[in-house]
Parts: sequence; C-alpha cells; structure tokens
Amino acid sequence: MERLAGLYNPKSREYALVLVFFLLVAILFTWPLVLHLHDGIVGGHGDPLLNSWIISWDARTIFTNPAGLFQGNIIYPSRDVLAYSEHQFTLGVIAAPVYLVFHNPILAYNFLIFFCIIFSGFGCYLLIKELTGSRWGALAGGLFFALCPYKISQFSHIQIFFSPFLPFMLLYLYRFLERGRWRNLVLFVVFFVAQSLSSWHYLLYSAMAAGLLWLWTAIFSRRKKDWIRLVVTAAAVGVAALIILPFTLPYFRAHERLPGFERTREEVELYGAKAEDYLRVLDVSVLYGDAPSPFKEGGIGYENVLWPGLMILILAAAGLLLRRREEDDHQAFDPASFRRGALFFLILGVLSALLAFGPKIGGWDNPFYMIPYNLGLLQFTRVPTRFFLLVAISLGVLGGYGVARLAMRASSGRDGGWRVGRLAGIGLLVLLLLELLTWNLYVYPIPVGGEVPDVYDWLAEQGDVAVIELPTHALGPAGTYDNDLKLEPIDIFEYLYREGDIMYFSTYHWKKVVNGYSGYSPFFYRRTITEMQGFPSRRSVDLLRGLGVEYVLWDWYWVPSERMEEYNVRLFSTPGLSHVEDFDNKSVFRVEEGDTALPEEMEVAAVAPAAVPAGEGFGMGLLVSNPAQAPMVCVEEEWQRYRLTCKDGTGKVAAEVQGDYRPPFFIDGGEAVTLPVEVEKGLAAGSYELELELSGGVLGDRDFDLAIEVREMPVSTAPGTLAGGVFLETGGQALNVPSPDGLYPLATAKLKNTGDTLWRALPQLGDLSLPPGEVHLGLAWTEADGSLWEYQGCSLPCDVSPGQEVEVPMLVRPPAAPGEYTLQLQMYAEGIGWFGDAIQVQVSVGGWTDVLTEP
Repeated sequence: MERLAGLYNPKSREYALVLVFFLLVAILFTWPLVLHLHDGIVGGHGDPLLNSWIISWDARTIFTNPAGLFQGNIIYPSRDVLAYSEHQFTLGVIAAPVYLVFHNPILAYNFLIFFCIIFSGFGCYLLIKELTGSRWGALAGGLFFALCPYKISQFSHIQIFFSPFLPFMLLYLYRFLERGRWRNLVLFVVFFVAQSLSSWHYLLYSAMAAGLLWLWTAIFSRRKKDWIRLVVTAAAVGVAALIILPFTLPYFRAHERLPGFERTREEVELYGAKAEDYLRVLDVSVLYGDAPSPFKEGGIGYENVLWPGLMILILAAAGLLLRRREEDDHQAFDPASFRRGALFFLILGVLSALLAFGPKIGGWDNPFYMIPYNLGLLQFTRVPTRFFLLVAISLGVLGGYGVARLAMRASSGRDGGWRVGRLAGIGLLVLLLLELLTWNLYVYPIPVGGEVPDVYDWLAEQGDVAVIELPTHALGPAGTYDNDLKLEPIDIFEYLYREGDIMYFSTYHWKKVVNGYSGYSPFFYRRTITEMQGFPSRRSVDLLRGLGVEYVLWDWYWVPSERMEEYNVRLFSTPGLSHVEDFDNKSVFRVEEGDTALPEEMEVAAVAPAAVPAGEGFGMGLLVSNPAQAPMVCVEEEWQRYRLTCKDGTGKVAAEVQGDYRPPFFIDGGEAVTLPVEVEKGLAAGSYELELELSGGVLGDRDFDLAIEVREMPVSTAPGTLAGGVFLETGGQALNVPSPDGLYPLATAKLKNTGDTLWRALPQLGDLSLPPGEVHLGLAWTEADGSLWEYQGCSLPCDVSPGQEVEVPMLVRPPAAPGEYTLQLQMYAEGIGWFGDAIQVQVSVGGWTDVLTEP
C-alpha cells in the first residue's frame, strides 16, 4: 500500500499533468492527425513513407533476424540498403510493440510522432526545471523545443524530428557532473545511445552538446572529485561508442565499395542557411501562415524554416539580460545556475547557428563548419540547417530562464505575489503557444488493412521471390549512358510519390523489390530504372531475368491514356513475359525462365593509349564482349582488383600499379561494353611493355600484354590541335532500334585521332559530371522536322593518342516515340565543344506494331 500511495505523491501528479499538457498540445498542433492515426500521414507520400518502411523493417527485423537488419527488401539486388539512409534503430525499437500488435505501419509511424512531441517536451521540462527551479519556465521551454517551427517543418523527416532523448541526456549528464551517482551516469549513457541510434545526425548533435558541456564543466572544475567525474564521464562515452560502433560498420562497407557515398561540398552548400531563412515561416502557422512582409513562406518538408518566433527571442533575451536584484533569491537568478545553464546554452546555440550556415556565410568560407568538415566529421551530413535543432533546445532553455525570471520579478514585493507570478508565467506560456500554434495540417490518406490493393495479399503468398513494379516514372536526359549515370525524373515529386507507395506497400508482403529510393541510389538501381524506360522489350526482360526477378506488377494507373493500346499489345506479345492475373488496376506478369551467361564466360580485351605524356597518369580500359545469346548480369558491387606492371626496354620493372575497376553489370547477348581502368602513376619518357593482370575477380584470371610509348605531347585538358574522325559501317542502311526508350547497344563506332593532342577519357567527378578536357563521342538525335530530341555521349574505352584508332560500343537511349531519326556523331571535349569530322546516320525506332517482329 505504501508503494501504491507513492504513485500519488505531488511529484507524480506534477509529472502526470505535464505529460497530459504535452499530449494536448501535440493533438492541437497536429490537428487533425489524431483523427487519422491509423490511416493518414503528414508530409506527403515521399520521405514519410520511406521512413515508415524503415521503421516497419526495423520493428520486424530487430527481434526476428537482427543480423539481417541492414539487408532491406528494397533496391534489390543491392546490399546493406538500410545504410543508404538513416537506420532509425531506436525508432524501430519503440514502434515495435505497436507494429507487431496491429501490423499497421502508419499507426506505428504516427505513434512515434506523438511520442516524440510528448517526451521532447517532458524531457526539456525536467532539464529546465533542474536548472531554474521554475515550472512555468520549464513548460514554456519544453513547448518551444517540442513544437518550434523548425521541428514542425521536419514532420516529413521523422529521423530529424525525433529528439525526445536529447534533453534527458543533458539532464542526467548535468546531474552526474554536479552530484555524481552511478544511476545518473547510466541514464546519461542510455539516453545518449538511444538518441544517437535514432539518426546519425543526432550522434553528431548529442556528441557535440555533451562534449561542449563536459568542456564547459572542466573549465570551472577545481575539486578532485569533479575531475574524477569528468574522467568517468569520458570513459562512459567510450562505452557508448562501443555500443554504437556495430551500427556504423555497414556504412563503412558501403562507403568502401560505392562511389559518391559521402556528401560533396557543393551539395552541402545548397542546404546551408541563408540570411533570409531566419525570416522563413510555416504556411500552417496560425499567426504567420500568410507570410506577411518581411517574412518568407516555408512549409512541412522545407529545410530552412528558421524563424523561431518573436516571443521566444524576447524570453531568451530576458533570461540572459534581466539582472539579479538583492532580493532575488530564486534559483533562476543564482549566478552558478546562470553560468552552468544559461551561458552554456548561449554558447551552444551561437555555435550551432554558425554551423547551420554550412561551408559559407555570406559568400565567405565558414571556418566553424569547414574545419570539422575537412577533418571528415561532417562529410556524412548533407543539410547544415539541421544544426538548428541545437539552436532550438538552446532557445528553449534560455526562454525557460526568461519566463522564470520574469515571473519571479512579477511576484516580488507584492501581497499575494505568488499569484501574480503564476499569472505572469501562464500569460507568457499562452503568448508563446499562440505564436507557435499550427493548425489544420494536411493529412494524406494512406490505404491500410483491407484498403491495401489485393495484389499485395496475393504476392505475400508467393514465397521467396523478387518483383519490380512498373512502369517507372519518365526520366529526363542523363548524358552518357554507358558510364555511371544520374536519375533525372521529369517530375521529382511524382517519382518520390510512386516509389514511396511501392516501398510502403512492400510492408504488406516483404518480398524483394527492385523499386525504392533512399538518401543514396547505387549504380544497379539507376541503371535498371533507366533500362526499364523501355519495358516491355526483349532487352529489358533479359535484364530482369538476369537479376532473378520473377514477377512484374504493372500498374495501369500510371500509363497515359493515349498509350494504353500500345502497352496492352506489347505486354502480351513480348517474348519472355507471361500474364498471370489481374487485380483491379494492376496486372501481374511472370518473367519466364531462360538461359543466362556467367561473367567468366565473357570475352575480354585490354585497350590502352599508344602513347602518353611523361609523368602523368593515363586511362586504360577493358573491352568486355558477350559472345553468347543469353544475357550476362553481374550483381557484384565490390570493385575488382587489377595489377599493372610496366617494364622498360631492358625488361626491368619501372613501375607496378594496383587499382580497382567496376565489374560489368549487364551485357546482353552479342553486346560489348568498356570498363575504365585508371592508372594514376605516371612514367618517365621511353618505351614500355605493360602487363595487366586480373586475378580472383568476377571475370576470372586474365593476363594482357600491351605496349606504350611515353613522350611529350599536349593533352585535351590543355590541347594543341583537336581533330579526329568517326567511322560507322552501315552499308548505307538505316540502323534499327526494335523498341523505343530504355537503353540499346546501337552499333560499334571507330574513332581516329588525327590531331596532335591526347584525348583524355577522364573519370566522372563526384557529382557524376564530366571534368574539363574529357573527350567522348557525342551524339545528337534530331527528329524528322529537324528539332533536337537529346544530346548523348559514349565514353572512350581509353585515352587515345595522336594517330591511334579505337572502337567505341555505342550504348544509347533511343527516343521515347517511334519514328525516323537522324543521329549525328562527332567528337566532343568538355569545356571546349565539338571538334573533328561529323557523320550522320539514319535510325529507325520501332513502335508497338513492330513488337511481334523484334529480333
């Protein structure tokens, strides 16, 4: 009975009331989401559904197959796909009971939204009350941290919105550094780990906040026991790091094998804060919704809604500037509390605001960001404005000090002063709430339970199969299609909508799906989605067969009405596809079994420039041909090793180089592709024999002998005379492409360098653009009326020296509309333009009426 009575003590009642308060404001600020907890989502069909898939995958996998946590079922056949985004482990653990009981991903997702608001507010309440002793100040600060405009704008990024353990972590770190006790230390580690495993951003923010507090405390520590606590805290952080370490390994593996996995400076600069962002407001704000001048409009999903509100700024200023009087004996005016609380959060907030600008502030380099970026500490983050989360908690604490001091000042020297102080606290809290208030958020309806299309119930019963949902969204030009390529959806929001829905519906069957999207898209995915622009065709079916895809789910809803008849004929006539069943607007087709070739069955030849300049690296290549009729698909993502030995005229080894090349992905029967082999080490002038060795890779053991001369010559990065010719054997006949769009190996062109300059086949830059001086075969498609359809390019197999002739397999993207086209071929140098002799050939792109005669 005594224990039961303890549940009703004043502190328990206080905490219960605070939790109810934050539940009520959560309902108010997110209205009408509470009416659609099970079947609605805020923020759209893109990132919210991606995160819903991640959380459901975590909740399902953590307790059934923890070793397979990172092997998500999307973006098949890539590995470690969960590492392409935030793993959100903590969110999965918390959502697991809801997901496992109700099997409703949307309910689990929305449960986390409310959990975050309530406990972000409650944790900040406890932290501010610990520092100021004021309940009203704690309520005000907790309200701001839980529901400030920037946090609301992150509803579509729940891994950024989810911050409930950050204030708890700081609270127990404060308590341990101030009072000791192992319980405080253990809880600090628990909350540090829990917050860090919700998002890698929060690992950074938690470490930064905790590290700065540790340093701030160390500056003012004088006693031996204080330093012992600091040492113990550092050791505890080391223990936390060991707990977190296993979750980083898949990211390191992905970074090791996948190019472009870290964020480039140019990409980061796009998301840095600008001065005007600090006047950007929410369109769902009751007060600022119309964005009156000088404010700028923002919304949910924006990364730059940085106007915190006037009220919190006034309160924070009061917390910092309202001076103590002799009669002020409240904790909020205590100098020690001010130093360890208000001053610390002022420093944290200012530093975080500077970091939010990213690499540049007003056009000038930002050393606060660039120093840790150059040390590698920030290269995994893309959006510097997210540092505003630490500004938010800092403003919340400083605002709490302001409310505490103003309420205390209002109550001093008056009869019944405590009533006046309470009214002042309530009034300030209400004013803050009214300025922050959001209302009538748009809730996107999401099918759940019996509303989920029947095809997914059918698919759930099909065993261990892989599927793809088509048609894909229309893509814009990507430039060179035989190299790494960008996905350029015509409408990025429609693309995210479609792929988000596919990921979400996969939680009802959990089969491997080729579709999906994430923070990183691997080469397999980009190439496959581009190839599927031409589906259905013999080539696209060959690729799906090689990938091990058993079923195609065709959604007629995504087919333009004017192409319904075309696709109806093509789907039921393309060899290798058989119709299985129809489900409302979706049809299921089986990819029939057939022969496939193995990588080691490919024919491989090495190509190299005949001559290169002294002291510079050079580009070689592997020409890989498929002599079989069956397609070869290789899903190995690990880059393959090569060894190059350079011997001079006496047979002495002048240099030995080891490096990597990307394995071939898809080579259809009779097709040839080139794989770049970059040699970074230069040679001295002279003649050399090159021995290129491939061993233990997907292509098997192969050795090649080549000759190369090293002498002075200009290169295309600083050219002399650029000249060359293009030759294509057509016999005067038009080239035929059996079906529109997708990718197609059109022919093999011969190029001859007739100038005095080495053509450099330079590798792509980090953003997949081509560097200045890179030379490739340029293609210009023109329609019958002379209008341009698209510029494309085909990569050189290697650097090409003056007088040298090479063959270039032409992998092109045919026009999306059948018809007769003129294709102009001419050499192109990045940063310089077209050069050399041009030729024109006629290309006939077949239509759906030709599908029955496709070769």
